[in-house]
Amino acid sequence: MCNKNFENLKKKINELIELFKEKIKKINLEDNYEYIINKIEILELSEITKDNKNNLIIKPFKKENMKEIINKLKKIKKDINLTTFKDFIKINKEIKTIEKKNNLIKTIKNEKELLKILIRNLRKKENEKYKNNLNEKKTIQKIIDDNIEKIENISLEKIKNIK
Repeated sequence: MCNKNFENLKKKINELIELFKEKIKKINLEDNYEYIINKIEILELSEITKDNKNNLIIKPFKKENMKEIINKLKKIKKDINLTTFKDFIKINKEIKTIEKKNNLIKTIKNEKELLKILIRNLRKKENEKYKNNLNEKKTIQKIIDDNIEKIENISLEKIKNIK
């Protein structure tokens, strides 16, 4: 029974780690507009291409869709850098500043800390089940330590890619 409980703990932690990976995957120094485009339903409303400077060009099939597309884009990303023209929308490539890099790193670290808090809360619940059993508590701590190290490595790798 104890082993099954630890399997449940491991499963919960792995689910949290997968969610963390998905969150930080979206935190990107590169222009992550493909993510934005896929998140909203504008593909059926327009043609999407890139220009020679890697800006995204969105050409609505119908002119009356222009406003709807702009609203959807702004809803997904409030600070999106876009320019509208008569018959197309240009999403300008973002400038990679040190400030932006630092903000992205800060976001990753905040997400990592939130995840660690969730994992510590799981540890606390598990420890309450085994109040008087030191061996079980040590096993729980070993599981937690291994996963915290895994989280640290994931976030360090992501930060390294940003720098």
